[in-house]
Amino acid sequence: MIADHFKGTHQILMVDLPGHGDSNETCDYTIMDVADSINTILQQYKITAIHFIGHSMGGYVGCAFAKANSEKLLSLHLINSCAADDSDDRKSQRNRSIKLIEKYPDAFLSMAIGNLFSKTERQTYQHAIDQMKTEAQKMSTGSIKQAIGAMRDRNSQVDALTYSRFAVAYFYGSHDTVILKKTIKEEINILSASCVELDSGHMSLITHPQEIMEKLSFID
Repeated sequence: MIADHFKGTHQILMVDLPGHGDSNETCDYTIMDVADSINTILQQYKITAIHFIGHSMGGYVGCAFAKANSEKLLSLHLINSCAADDSDDRKSQRNRSIKLIEKYPDAFLSMAIGNLFSKTERQTYQHAIDQMKTEAQKMSTGSIKQAIGAMRDRNSQVDALTYSRFAVAYFYGSHDTVILKKTIKEEINILSASCVELDSGHMSLITHPQEIMEKLSFID
């Protein structure tokens, strides 16, 4: 929906992360590997300046891209995402997730996707949740494990963004249990970044797309 909204005014480049969508399953990769792959695509299309919008894992990739290719960024928009690395507790949770998906893949996907929405949203967006579960089942267990491992092992990019010359904006959910409001507030204070708080869980792109579109600001 966001891509459709801006395609009349901006050139849109949408990239499937490894193992997602039409992307083939690959060997182990890091978040920085994905950022480097995006830079290779930009070079192929001779694109020298971009606005980067990333949701969740996509935001992690955006932060890694910012560290490696800051001169190409006009702005970085993080939706339900952050620049910090995982806490020790969060890493332990990811390790448990990898073990669970190996033993009970269907049950894990059902639980994990449901937890991306707040309790209220789970009733309102049940159809969207069912669609997400269907799409997730098309991914191999290996692809999901690789994605979880890449997120777990990513480096903090807060320092890389501290002295950036491009605008950084956060869109975060007040009921997000994946990227906590506390984490976002800390980064906003460090980076003096702009922010938009949404009455949502982790899937603001599904639950609040219009509000996000209205408040995305691009300065070329």
